[in-house]
Amino acid sequence: MGGQHGDATAPALDAGVLALVFRAGPLLCALPLDEVVETMRPLETRPLAGTPPYVRGLTVLRGDPAPVIDVTRLLTGAGGRIERYVAVRAGRGPVACATGPVLGVQEIRVSPPEGPSALFTGVSRALVAGVGTIGADPLLLLRGFRAVPDAVWEAAGHAPEPVP
Repeated sequence: MGGQHGDATAPALDAGVLALVFRAGPLLCALPLDEVVETMRPLETRPLAGTPPYVRGLTVLRGDPAPVIDVTRLLTGAGGRIERYVAVRAGRGPVACATGPVLGVQEIRVSPPEGPSALFTGVSRALVAGVGTIGADPLLLLRGFRAVPDAVWEAAGHAPEPVP
């Protein structure tokens, strides 16, 4: 089995992280496997006005409305071909991540985002848990999709998170 990787928000970056690897446009990305619910073909998605460009809209996952996040647009600002939806656990409910091809599950090794990845700002800084490589390709390990705006969660019918 893979190495221990702590909770979903702070994987132990010095150990291997068992992750689902996928493409997001030109980027190679991964999500810790313990955050992934399932992968599927893209589902019918209804646009939602007034949301950031990376929010494709709302879909229905197993009977519940869920926001759809275009991972390529979120990370690069450009659109990309959507081949799969990856349902992940997020703050108020599931989120469907619209991605390119899913490449499989593997143990990856990453380091905290420093050096060139220190250039990340805003949403991408909150989303990138670590950087590594697979072969000659750079890899971004993403963390929980908590960057979904409150207005999107409310449109999806999810109550606000309680304030601690």
